[in-house]
Amino acid sequence: MLLTPYRRLGRREWYARAQRSFAARVTLLASLVLLLTLHAKAFAQKITIKGENISLENALISIGKQSGHYFFYKYNEIKDAHPVSLDLKNATLESALTESFRGQPFEYKVERKTIIVNKTKAEPAAKPAKKETSGRVVDQKGQPLPGAAVRVQNSDAATVTDEAGIFTFADLPANATLLVTYTGFASQYVRIAGQSAVTVVMHEDPQNLNALVVVGYGVQQRKDITGSVSSINAEKMKDQAVFTLDNAMAGQMPGVQISQATGAPGGGSSVRIRGAGSLSAGNDPLYVIDGFPVSGDFNQTNNPLNTINPSDIADIQVLKDASATAIYGSRGSNGVVIITTKSGKSGTSKIDFNISTGIQQVERVLDVLNASEYAAYLNEARNNAWVNSGPGRSASDPNSARTNNVMYQLPEITANPAALGRGTDWQKEIFRTASVNNYQLNFSGGNERTRFFVSGGYLDQKGIILNSGMKRYSFRINVDSQVHKRVRVGANLTPSYVTNDLVNAEGNWQAGGIVQSAITAAPFMKPYDSEGNYTKITGLNIGTSEVDNPVKLARESYYKQGTLRLLGTAFAEVTILDGLTFKTLVGTDLRNFKENIFSPSIVNPNSVNATKVPTANAVTTENKSWLAEYTLSYTRQFGKHALSALAGYTAQKDYLDNSSIAATNFANDQIKTINAAGLITSAATTQEEWALLSYLARVNYGYNDKYLLTATMRRDGSSRFGADNKWGFFPSLSLGWHLSEEHFLKNIKWLSELRLRASYGLTGNNFISNYGHIGLTGIENYIFGGSGGSIANGIRLTNIPNSLLGWEKNNQLDIGLEVGLAQNRFSLTLDYYLKNTSDLLLNVPVPTLTGYVTALQNIGKIRNRGLEFAVTSRNLVNRVKWTTDFNISTNKVKVLALGPDGSPIISRQATSANASTHITAVGGEPGTFYGYRVAGVYQNQQEVENLPGISGESKPGQLRFADIDGDGRITSNDRTELGSPFPDFTYGMTNKLSFKNLDFSVTIQGVQGFEVLNMARRYYGNYAGSYNVLKSASQGWRSEQEPGNGTSPMVDRNFGAMPGSNLVNNVTSLFVEDGSFLRVRNMTLGYTIPGAMLKRLGLANARVNFSVQNAFTFTRYEGYNPEVSIQGGSTLVPGVDAGGYPLARTFMLGISLGL
Repeated sequence: MLLTPYRRLGRREWYARAQRSFAARVTLLASLVLLLTLHAKAFAQKITIKGENISLENALISIGKQSGHYFFYKYNEIKDAHPVSLDLKNATLESALTESFRGQPFEYKVERKTIIVNKTKAEPAAKPAKKETSGRVVDQKGQPLPGAAVRVQNSDAATVTDEAGIFTFADLPANATLLVTYTGFASQYVRIAGQSAVTVVMHEDPQNLNALVVVGYGVQQRKDITGSVSSINAEKMKDQAVFTLDNAMAGQMPGVQISQATGAPGGGSSVRIRGAGSLSAGNDPLYVIDGFPVSGDFNQTNNPLNTINPSDIADIQVLKDASATAIYGSRGSNGVVIITTKSGKSGTSKIDFNISTGIQQVERVLDVLNASEYAAYLNEARNNAWVNSGPGRSASDPNSARTNNVMYQLPEITANPAALGRGTDWQKEIFRTASVNNYQLNFSGGNERTRFFVSGGYLDQKGIILNSGMKRYSFRINVDSQVHKRVRVGANLTPSYVTNDLVNAEGNWQAGGIVQSAITAAPFMKPYDSEGNYTKITGLNIGTSEVDNPVKLARESYYKQGTLRLLGTAFAEVTILDGLTFKTLVGTDLRNFKENIFSPSIVNPNSVNATKVPTANAVTTENKSWLAEYTLSYTRQFGKHALSALAGYTAQKDYLDNSSIAATNFANDQIKTINAAGLITSAATTQEEWALLSYLARVNYGYNDKYLLTATMRRDGSSRFGADNKWGFFPSLSLGWHLSEEHFLKNIKWLSELRLRASYGLTGNNFISNYGHIGLTGIENYIFGGSGGSIANGIRLTNIPNSLLGWEKNNQLDIGLEVGLAQNRFSLTLDYYLKNTSDLLLNVPVPTLTGYVTALQNIGKIRNRGLEFAVTSRNLVNRVKWTTDFNISTNKVKVLALGPDGSPIISRQATSANASTHITAVGGEPGTFYGYRVAGVYQNQQEVENLPGISGESKPGQLRFADIDGDGRITSNDRTELGSPFPDFTYGMTNKLSFKNLDFSVTIQGVQGFEVLNMARRYYGNYAGSYNVLKSASQGWRSEQEPGNGTSPMVDRNFGAMPGSNLVNNVTSLFVEDGSFLRVRNMTLGYTIPGAMLKRLGLANARVNFSVQNAFTFTRYEGYNPEVSIQGGSTLVPGVDAGGYPLARTFMLGISLGL
C-alpha cells in the first residue's frame, strides 16, 4: 500500500559552515551528540494544548509544532476522525498522543522524528439483537405526516407511515439508523439506540418547501416570491420521449401553451406564455440558459433549441407576470424561460449511463378513397360535368358522343372501378417505422470546495417520412469551485453539433409538398414499375392534376442542415463582506449554420415533363453573441426584517453574417455542390448586428415572514430603437401576504399555507428587425444619357426612417392566491392576469406623394386576460402512492386599436391561391379566419330562386353561402369571420402511481375551443375528381332525394370553372374545422432495481422504463395534427394546415445505470 504524506507538521533545520578542518570535525561531533540526546528524550518534550471539540488534524498540527516531530498519515482518514477535547499543560509527547487518539480508530508509531499514523482494522462486531420498533412522524405542530418514507440505512427494509403517521419495523437491529423523508420537509436520520418507540419531528425544508427558485439574476425562496412563476424539474422530464426542450414543457404548466406544429425531427414548437402579445414582432419568450439570454426563433425546419440536450437540464422556471419578467426589461413581455443545467454534488464521484431505444410510427393517417372508390368518384365527376354542360346530355353517353375534353372523357383505367381494388396507399408508402436511439453518459462529483459535472450525449432520430432524420452530438462540462472562503468561480461549456436530413413535407403539391402529394395522388397508380424505376404519374392526359410521385419526392430529396454551436459562460463571485457579494458573468454563444438543397432533374412536380434542369441552393449563417454582466447583491436579516437587494449592469452584442447562393444548369444529379452548376442565378451576403446595454435593480423586503414586497427596475438602451428613443424604463412592484402566518389562522391545523400576492409592472418587446428605424437602401438601376443611353447602377431609400421607433410596451396586472391543505398534501394556485400591449409595430399607409406606400410605426393595442389554476394532490400515501398534478388556463385576446383609422388588417397565408385567409379587426381576435360561410347546398330550383345567390350562376347541387350584408346576393362583401385559432382553454394532467419498486405515470394535454383552417382541403376536398379526396368529402349532392352529407355539393369536374363555385377556391367555412383535442402525451411504466440486487451487481442505482409518447389523440379534426400551423407562430396568419409533417407515436425502452 502506498502511503502519501498529506501534511508536514513542524521542522527544525540547522546548518554549519566549516571554515577549518578542525572546526568541521568538532561541529559534526556536536551534532551527533545532539541527535542522540533528542532521540533519548523525545517523550520528555513538554506540550501544552487546551480546547473543546478540536479536530484531530489541528491537534496533531499543534503537537508537531511543539515537539518538532513530523506526522505521516492519510488525510482522507484523519479528516473523518472524531473531534477531541484536550486540556494539556506541559504534557509529554506520549501523553499528548495518548489523549489525542483516545477512542479513535487509529494507532501510531514513533520513529526518530517521524510519527506514523495508521487506521486500525475494525474487528467484526457481534450481531446485535433484533426487536420490533415503531414510531410516529409528525410536523412541528404535532400533526401526523401520512405517507412519509422510512428506510433503514444500508438496507432494503423500508415502509411508509399510515394516516396517523405511524410506522412499524419487525426485527430491527438495536443499532439501526432510519432515514425519514417527506415532501416539503428536511430529511432526517434517526438512531434507534435500542429504543422500541420513537417520535420523529420533521422540519420544513428551506431547500424544498421553501425551495430556492432561480429568478432573473439570482435565486429566491419559493415562499418569498411575489410574482407568478411555474416550474418543472428533471424528474418530470426524464421519462418523456422528447428530444427538444420546448416539447418537454407541453401540458405541464398553467398559462404556458406548447403547440407542436410539426413532427419533423428537431422541428420547433410554438411556445406562448399568456397568449399572443404582438401582431408583427416576435411572440416567443426569452430563453435564459445558465444565465445567457438566447432567442427561440420558432421555425419548423430550423429550431436553435434543438441543440440543447433535454437530459442535461436540471429544471425549467417560467416567469409569467411583470414582477418576474421586468428584470429583463425590453425582452420580457412574452415571458421568460430560465433553464438551469445539471451540476455536480459534493460527495462520492458518480457515473451515470442512460440508454433508450425505440421506434416511431405515424400517429394517425387520413381516411381517403382507395383505388376503386376514387375511380368511381372520378367517373361521377366527369359524368356530372358532361350532363351539366348542356341540355340533352346523359351520364350514360360513351366517350365517342362526348366533347373531346378531359373534363368529360372517362379514362380507360377507370372503366371498371371494382377491378382496381384498394390500389396504392400512398400514405403507407411515404411513412415508415423509424428507429430512435439516445445515449447519455454523465460523470459527476466533488468535495466541499469543488463540484463538477461532465456529460456526453448522442441522439440518432430517424423521421417517419422517408429520408428524414436528425443526429445530435452534445457535450457539456460544468465546474464550480470555492477557491477561497470568499471567492467562488465556475464555468459552463456546452458544445453541440446537429445534422438534419429534411424533406419538403409541408406545403402545396405544386411545390412538391410530399404529404399533400401522398393524399391527393391517384391510388390506381404505383410508386415503382416492374423494373424498379419510379413510376411517372404526371402527364397522363386523363384530366388528373400533375401530382408527382410522392415516394420519388421523398427519396430523392437532398435537403441538409448542419448546426455547430458553442454556448458557454464563466463567472466569479466575491463575498466582499458578510451578506455583500459581487458577481461577474461573461458568456458567448457561437452558432454556425449551413444548409444545402439540391433539386434533381427527376423531381418535377406540377409538370407533364418527366425531368427538368437541376437546381441548388446553399446558405451559410454565422451568429456570434457575447454577454457581460456585473451584479452586486446584499442580503441581511435583522430581527423580524429580511432585506435583499440587487444592482447590476449588463451588455450584450450580437453579430450575424449570412451568405446564400442559388444555381442551375447542373450537368447531372450526381454532383450536388454549387461548383458543378453551369449558371449562378443569384447570390447575396448580408451582415447585421444589434446591441443592448442595461442597468437593473431589485429590492426584496419581508417582515416577520408575513408581509413581502418586491420592487424591480430595468433601463434598456437598444440599437434596435430609433435615434430619439433609444432608452426604455421598465419598473414593477409586487406585494405578498402570508395569511397562514397570522395569529387568527395559525392554529387552523388543516391549513398549511395561504398566501396572497399581487403585482403590476411594465415590460417591453424588442424582438423587431435590427434596422427598422433607419432608412435602408436598395438597388435602383436607371438609364443615363441620350439615344437609348446606358444602364447606371444606383441605390435608393426603400423605406421611411423613423427616429422615434421603439419597443412594444406591455403593462400587466397579476393577482394570485396559493393554498396548501392537510400538511400540503393538497396545494392549489390561482392567478388572474390582465395584460395590455400598446405601441404595436404596424406598417401604416402613408400618402403616395412620399414615394412610399407604408411606414413602420408604433401604433395599435392588444389585450390578453385570463385565469390560471393548478392543483397538486397526494391522493394515496401508504404502500400505494398516487399523486395528481392538474392545470387549466383560459386566455382571451382582443384587438383594441389598429392604425390611425382602425381599418382591419386582411392577410393571405401563402398557400392560399389568391384569396384572403385571415382578418385582424378592432374588437376581435387577431388572425381570425376569414371567408364565406357555407349555409348548405341548394336542393332545388325553388331554393335557388328564393334564397340569396350568385345571379345567373347558382344551381341546385351547388354550395349556398350566407348573405352576411343582407343585400339578397352573394358578393365579396359577404366574407365574414369563420373561426378563431386561439383556444377557449388549455389543460394538462399528470397522474403518477407507485408501489414498492414499480411506478407508472400518464400525462394528458388538452386544448379546447379553437379552429384550424385546413387549406389542404382545396385539393383533397375539391369536389372535382382531379385529386384523391377524403371520404367525408366524397359524399356529394346527387339529387334532392340523395342530398349526400348536406354540406358537400355536386361533384363536377368543371367545378372550378363555374363562377358561382369559384368561391370554394377562396376560403369557406368548409375549410374551417374544430381543432379541439385531448392527447395522451406520455405513458411510462418503470421499475427501480432493489438495493440488495444492486449490491450484487456492484451498482449504485438502476432503473428500467418503457414509455409511449403521443399515445392517443382524440379529436374531430380530420387532418393529421390539430396543432399544425404552416407559418409557425405568426399572429396574423396562424393555424393553417397545408399538409404538415405528422406527429409520431414513439415507443421507447430505457435503461439507467449508476456506478
